[in-house]
Amino acid sequence: MRHSKKMQVADGDDAMEIYNQSALAKTIEDMLRTKNRPRITKIVSLGLGSLLDAKDQQRRIKQLVVLMAIASHLTLSTSDKSRLRIYAQDPTFTAADETFLQSLDISVLKTPSIANLGEAGRIMDEETLVYSPFLTLETYKLLLSSSQSSDGTVRAPILVSDDFNALRLKWDKRTTERKDVEGLIQGAREYRRRAVSGEGFWTQADRPFPMALYWRNSEPRDVGAARNTIRSESQSSFSRFEHRAIPIHA
Repeated sequence: MRHSKKMQVADGDDAMEIYNQSALAKTIEDMLRTKNRPRITKIVSLGLGSLLDAKDQQRRIKQLVVLMAIASHLTLSTSDKSRLRIYAQDPTFTAADETFLQSLDISVLKTPSIANLGEAGRIMDEETLVYSPFLTLETYKLLLSSSQSSDGTVRAPILVSDDFNALRLKWDKRTTERKDVEGLIQGAREYRRRAVSGEGFWTQADRPFPMALYWRNSEPRDVGAARNTIRSESQSSFSRFEHRAIPIHA
């Protein structure tokens, strides 16, 4: 894709600092820093979109910040021989997007279109957290289908996605879209849902659609049962990223 305007590179520390001071950061930390959390060795981000898209750029940069925050809470123990791997897939990624994401140790996966799970569909497994800040209804259908093993049990233990309950209210009861979302809710029946809420990060101009965390029912405790049981780290959640620059489309 060619861009008519000159691209600049600006520091992303401001967005990270705002996030660290927000109620949203506390919500996500409490959700993920639980002793009963399933072992996660992969994060797959779907639908992040190009960071060079001027129209929704600020929202997408903030969604990337959320992705990095999620990763900061899923660090594997030093005794674990595996390491957390982060992947991102979106058909609109440009070469510049890919270079920047790779500089953050995020591997870029390929897909021919937004209606195809592509390489992501082949690597998702029972140790994968799927982060999808925006997907079409058709792609969500594919995602929920791909998240099931051959015996019908859900494999991906955690989904952070659009809140299907809120999404259902977007359409009239008689519409096809409303029925599709109700199908997604049914497809996610193996998960417990918790709304991802918290002010102080999003603005009116860049606020995304409501999101929720879906936690597989096989886990014995509720996602929020262990709130505040793990001490927060004193340093920023983004120590490995805070000196990286984020591309800004001027």
